[in-house]
Amino acid sequence: MSEEDNRGFDNLIPLCERHAYEIDATPQHYPADLLRSWKRMQIEAHARAVGLALNDAEVAELSEASFNTDDLIERLTAVMPFSARSRSRTEALALAARSSRARSVVRLRSTPADRVEAALAWNTQQADPVVEVPTGALRVLVAPMGAGKSEEAERWWNEGLTQAWTDPQVAIPVWLEARDVVTTLAGAVQDALGGDPEKACRIVVDNLDGVSPREADRLLDDARRLVATWPLASILATTRPGAGRVDTKERLDVAVWPAQRGMALLETVLGDDHIPRLDSHETRQLLTTPLQVHALASHLRAGGHARVSTRELLSGLARDILELERPDASREVWASLPRLATRVLSQQGPVRATDFARTHVIWELEETGLVVHDDGQLRFALPLFEQHFAAQALQDEEALIETAAGSELFPRWRYAIAFAVASVAQEQAEGFLLRLARTNPAAASWVLEETARRDGDSGAAQRPLSDEPATRAAERPESAPEHALAVGGRLREATRCWLEGVGELGALLAPHHDGALAPWAVLVGKDDEWMILAEARERVLDAELVVRPDLIPWGSVPRGDFHSIHGFPVPRGNLARWVWARNRLREQLIAPMHNRTLPVDPASPLAAERVWFLARHIMGNGQNSRNPRQIALADLRSEVNERMAHIATTRRSQWTRGRHTIESSDIRWLHDQLQHVPGDLLTDPRPPADIAPGGARYTWQMYSPELTLSIAQDVLRDALIGYRDLVQRNFPRFGAALGLYSTFPLRAEGFVIMPDPDDTAADCATIAYALLPDAHSRTQDEPVVDLRLARSPDDLSTLWDRREGDNTPAFQRQVGHYGRLPTGRDRRATNLAYRWLAEDLKAVGWLEHAPVYTD
Repeated sequence: MSEEDNRGFDNLIPLCERHAYEIDATPQHYPADLLRSWKRMQIEAHARAVGLALNDAEVAELSEASFNTDDLIERLTAVMPFSARSRSRTEALALAARSSRARSVVRLRSTPADRVEAALAWNTQQADPVVEVPTGALRVLVAPMGAGKSEEAERWWNEGLTQAWTDPQVAIPVWLEARDVVTTLAGAVQDALGGDPEKACRIVVDNLDGVSPREADRLLDDARRLVATWPLASILATTRPGAGRVDTKERLDVAVWPAQRGMALLETVLGDDHIPRLDSHETRQLLTTPLQVHALASHLRAGGHARVSTRELLSGLARDILELERPDASREVWASLPRLATRVLSQQGPVRATDFARTHVIWELEETGLVVHDDGQLRFALPLFEQHFAAQALQDEEALIETAAGSELFPRWRYAIAFAVASVAQEQAEGFLLRLARTNPAAASWVLEETARRDGDSGAAQRPLSDEPATRAAERPESAPEHALAVGGRLREATRCWLEGVGELGALLAPHHDGALAPWAVLVGKDDEWMILAEARERVLDAELVVRPDLIPWGSVPRGDFHSIHGFPVPRGNLARWVWARNRLREQLIAPMHNRTLPVDPASPLAAERVWFLARHIMGNGQNSRNPRQIALADLRSEVNERMAHIATTRRSQWTRGRHTIESSDIRWLHDQLQHVPGDLLTDPRPPADIAPGGARYTWQMYSPELTLSIAQDVLRDALIGYRDLVQRNFPRFGAALGLYSTFPLRAEGFVIMPDPDDTAADCATIAYALLPDAHSRTQDEPVVDLRLARSPDDLSTLWDRREGDNTPAFQRQVGHYGRLPTGRDRRATNLAYRWLAEDLKAVGWLEHAPVYTD
């Protein structure tokens, strides 16, 4: 038989692989005749099958036993290993969409269940750009915990999923958790896709910080190799700073949220408009990351939207987030966190890692997620943690409260101090307040506002003895003298600490004899509810604190022996004596603040305005007169000397003209001030009008726009200098706790807006200005004031836009101002300086209400 015949069809026998191999291996067992018989049997079987005819019933029976394509796939799948290719594309797309939603829901696990859908809808509606990752490239989103890295990656991933739904040439995107990649990144991607990433494919590797730094580096190298091998793939990874070595070109920083965006999400999650005011620097920071916004919403929901202090809010959130994160760290690392917080707050910025701890400690700090190690610097992932751990440092005396409350550092430390005072035992809290009041009365007062439990009587104001409650107290038998001395002694100690802190100003806030607080006479009712306190005049009492039973009945006491006699409820509750003493002293601050008579140096521009104001009042040249520009100093001194002689024979004198009243203290001050005024004439500090009155209805119509601008610049400059003089002379220890003073050195920028000449209702010009830090000046330099005449509404918008771009100190109040600019008034700079000071004192609890200055 030829070779061709041997390989022809007639000589071909279809066999299974097993039998074909056996025949080839042992041909001697299978002679040719046997094989030809098998061939004849196959031909006969085929002929019978072709000629077979089936009736309808047999066809139906055969159909039931047969497999369609889906059945075949199902049965093959049951016996084959699982692969992503086992799913149809439609099934895989649907599964990917459900997985994305599941991840988003899990991230909202702290959100109330009934608000999850609203939060998801809010996320979908955000229109800010999606992060960009070039095809064939690796990019890494880097940000501290809770900054929204995963949310940004999810948006990018979903953009790829949308493309995959509409374009079959785009692969379904892959989402991988870094800790779930057990072999290589390429292998994990192949498993997810069911093959190689040959098509355009987006891949997310989330939470690189969830694995060791070495593993994170390995995964990043895997990613670089993958995109180099498969150029249509693009990879986006997420990590916290310090986890994995990220090249500069690969790094994408996650920007903090604007506060408005955080507030919008907070309102969405809470489901109504009942949002507490978040107007401090620290509470606004809570709106800058998704983690903090959701934690804040949960905290508020849990509290039923109760009105809580900022201190309670911040400390509660810090605990909530730490409980959520549950970082695993050694005792050495936990002990280093308060030390790090102390360093960060004291130097007001990140700490150099090599100066703080050994390398292994730095690594462990990074692994907690609470600390960020970036560019060789250490900082906390959230500002909340700074205050939380700094409070621990204060409680453990690793940081001194006197240092933290210093005039420069207090704004940075204020909530740490409040946390510490509020969370320690009563005895330790009392010790903290004693030290705070002596160091910085503004700090102590602010902490009281944040921490003290003001029960019904804890901060009760004093009542004159003639008031009904005090009269009732006077009718009750007194308690034991020892108890009255103990109660009075505690109140006197608190008062003396406050006075020590305020310094020279204390002489205006409480009677003093030879530089010491005047002695007290006290009496406490037997029921221990009310007490009477009398401040003695000189040589009336022989000890600084005595019990005087003759204070009952009150009519029998010699009233001339005492500066004042008051009855009030015995202060009770945590830190109540400090609230009482502070409130008692701040009542005495109302008069000098309202009358604008706090001491200033003779060279202060406020002193010049006060001299002119008093001189015009004394010489009969009030605002309703012809308003002469000059006053002869000889005539003025003569009139002042006559009034000084009158004052020498009276305890208190007053002179009233029109709406203004001057007192003995004003005459004494003017008498001393005139010793520093040179020449023969006293001249108005402000220039006269430069337009003839004619038919002018309002004063502003007699001042040209150019002169109005010049006066406005002088007034604003004098007010800033005057405010600085008031603080440095009267409140030297308050320092940066006063909002505007914390900005010094500063500059003023703004516009003067003149009324329309045809506007018959406008009674004065207006001024819009911003007070901004000036890095090129020193505190004692004359502030730069740059005002211009507003030519159009756009001028003001540029001012506010520039103001919004400036970084403001944590303890500073508003930067922008808008108000009236009355021309022809005597105390314009004084009114402005006192208004700023009053707002600052009110913010730290040293005024209950800020006076309004208009004259």
